[in-house]
Amino acid sequence: MGKSQPGGGTMMKVFPLQEDGLYQLQVQLPRPLQDKYGQKIQLEFSVSDRSGRYRSSDLDYALNNFKPITISIFRREHKQDNWYIHLSTYVQEIPVVHNRKNGCIGIDFNAEEISVTYVKWDGNIEYLEEIPYQWKNQTTGQRQASMRNIVCQVVKLAEFFECAIAIESLDFTKKKAIARSEESKVYNEMLSNLATGMFRKALESCCRRFGIELIKVNPAFTSVIGMVNYMAKYGLNSGTAAGLVIGGRALKLSEKIPKCLLRPEDVNKHDWSHWRRVASFIKLHCIRRTQLFQGRKALEGILTHSLWAEHQLSVQVHIETGEPRNKNALTDGRCLARV
Repeated sequence: MGKSQPGGGTMMKVFPLQEDGLYQLQVQLPRPLQDKYGQKIQLEFSVSDRSGRYRSSDLDYALNNFKPITISIFRREHKQDNWYIHLSTYVQEIPVVHNRKNGCIGIDFNAEEISVTYVKWDGNIEYLEEIPYQWKNQTTGQRQASMRNIVCQVVKLAEFFECAIAIESLDFTKKKAIARSEESKVYNEMLSNLATGMFRKALESCCRRFGIELIKVNPAFTSVIGMVNYMAKYGLNSGTAAGLVIGGRALKLSEKIPKCLLRPEDVNKHDWSHWRRVASFIKLHCIRRTQLFQGRKALEGILTHSLWAEHQLSVQVHIETGEPRNKNALTDGRCLARV
């Protein structure tokens, strides 16, 4: 417990000194220690700003406005038994100054990196980056440090472009069922670990501190839309393409299916109904992501694909020849059908 003004029975108090940037911590000792150390211990200290945290300004605000201050004193054995003082206080809310009017940075998680794509207000790509990280065989502290470093990089980009940041609003455990056509044990493990909210918590805190708008969008079909609409068009990988969709969705941009994949009976249906059909077709026929660089050729059988066939056991055949094909040998870009 701490206090910013004299009086009362508080054991610890903080005061600003006349010298610029200096403060004094006053600790009132218990009676058994007063004969040896005196009634009070007075320590002078300064507060430095770090990583965009204007800590001295925050402390001055708390002292001048009589906000509560929490003080803890402890010793760290692994750091040569040095004593440390931590102060926690009220931080005034920072208004949002960087918003979606200047575009949005879309963030997509992958097994070994986080894809960052800056989308301008008109839907065009201005910047993209893959930020690698190591997740497996790391301690909790190392993972937290890694996530904080990535968050700092993303927030600096948002400050530079003066734009918002968009992430998928999930429950990470549901993403693979909604938006992924290919999965791996590494990816699923990564989703499970991220479910702790480590990255989200750090990002939300940092965005509040820097006045950046954080937008959470529905994760439905972001990967499928990115692979079909943008991967080949812009020469992107699946991660940055999904980031483009996430950023565009935050900006309320169109997500229509290519007309060549649209059936007449589906014209009046919602866009996500069309993408659900595409996602089911990709999963059913085990179409690889690399094949979607030739999207029209890989998906040409979708116009004659019946929904009832999605639940039937079947054999893969070539559309052109009708001959069976081994699933494990699917390496070319030809579209497959099932009978």
